[in-house]
Amino acid sequence: MAQKQYDLNASPVHLLRRCSQYAADLFDGETQGSDLTPRQLTVLIAVDAQDGASQTALVAATGIDRSTLADMVARMIQRDLIARRRTEADARANAVRLTPKGKRALTSALNALKKTEAKLLSALAASKRTEFLKALVLIAAQAGDE
Repeated sequence: MAQKQYDLNASPVHLLRRCSQYAADLFDGETQGSDLTPRQLTVLIAVDAQDGASQTALVAATGIDRSTLADMVARMIQRDLIARRRTEADARANAVRLTPKGKRALTSALNALKKTEAKLLSALAASKRTEFLKALVLIAAQAGDE
């Protein structure tokens, strides 16, 4: 007897990956001419919300692993989007802040992000959007508990 084929359209893992790719494609379309990625925007948003935050605090805020975030921060410093300095309390820790160029990039990218999110959510009836976002928050919270 042949094994029933797996239905990718019923697979949360597959569907979330497809949605993630679609969201990235929409974001790329909105940010033409910019080389800021969605993950870099996430870092800029977190730094803006926590000016002077340590990289450890940024890991917690963004969900980006420590080594990846360290690489991203180094590249974003080279691009003059963010700056870091040693903290007074712990000479081993870095405090991160936005540069003026980083603030301009954040403002521009936030507009693109809002347009991206509106296009992404337009696939759902307005009455379903809040529940969809709540479900995503619940799933994302599990990642922080692992």
